[in-house]
Amino acid sequence: MQVNVKMSSVAGAAWKAVKPHIPMIKFRKGGLSELAHGAPQPAVAGAVPSSAAPKPSAAAAIQTAPVLEEWQTPLKYRRRPITQEEIDYINRGGPA
Repeated sequence: MQVNVKMSSVAGAAWKAVKPHIPMIKFRKGGLSELAHGAPQPAVAGAVPSSAAPKPSAAAAIQTAPVLEEWQTPLKYRRRPITQEEIDYINRGGPA
């Protein structure tokens, strides 16, 4: 019975020594779809008078970067062409 008490106290001490997890990476809410389509417009509870001009929000001020096609990438970042030997190696599933 005393062995169990010692084991639980060791486990409890080890559990107390574990620090809370702090994530190293912070992800944007909504992922890539929100970046591509823009931020959603907030829902308005009441009607806005027509004489009041809407003020641009901070989300509307953010501009998205243009999307580059593969042929537009600089030579520095392009993939090197695959040789016929490499194609054959891939197609057969590895070394013969």
